[in-house]
Amino acid sequence: MLVLVLLALLIPFATSAPWGIGEIANDGCLCHGERNTNTQVEIQGLPDSFEANMTYNFSITVSSQSVPANLDGEIGGFRLLITGGTVGFNSSEGFVQNLENGWTHTEAGNAVRHWNLSFTSPNDNASFVDFTVYGNAVNGNQASTGDEWNSVEFRLPGVQYEGESLSGDNDDFSPLDYSVGLVSLLVLSCLFLITLRD
Repeated sequence: MLVLVLLALLIPFATSAPWGIGEIANDGCLCHGERNTNTQVEIQGLPDSFEANMTYNFSITVSSQSVPANLDGEIGGFRLLITGGTVGFNSSEGFVQNLENGWTHTEAGNAVRHWNLSFTSPNDNASFVDFTVYGNAVNGNQASTGDEWNSVEFRLPGVQYEGESLSGDNDDFSPLDYSVGLVSLLVLSCLFLITLRD
């Protein structure tokens, strides 16, 4: 039984998704292991607050010191979720797509770590829009192993919004983090009991 548990820990949870990722990534790139702060996810080009019904060009960039870009193939991916407004992108570029109520890279967009989009704000500038972006630095081994992901979450307020702000990296533990920790604790406990018997 212990051998089966150890083997299950060594087998990757899933294969990579170079064609883009849908709702399965709404809580993070869980198939690629734990969140890693070596990977940085940045959004550039959005204002500090939005005017009603305005379009802003912005970009998503993923960078990693420990997972260098593989210029011959897969190097990155992302999943973007917003709570209001609309997102646009240059469909002729072929790097971004709308998928399952969010936005993600395409197979062509998996060969870069920088994606250009636009955001059209809501009509009510006393409202806000929450942005959540999961970014993955990919090593190109055609599997989910060795990749590193992180996320950024922030609130973009309208110019007349007076509520709470929301900013910074999301450092909460994911369900996968708890599962891996629990299984690891069980394995260590079994090993400890086996050692005591000998």
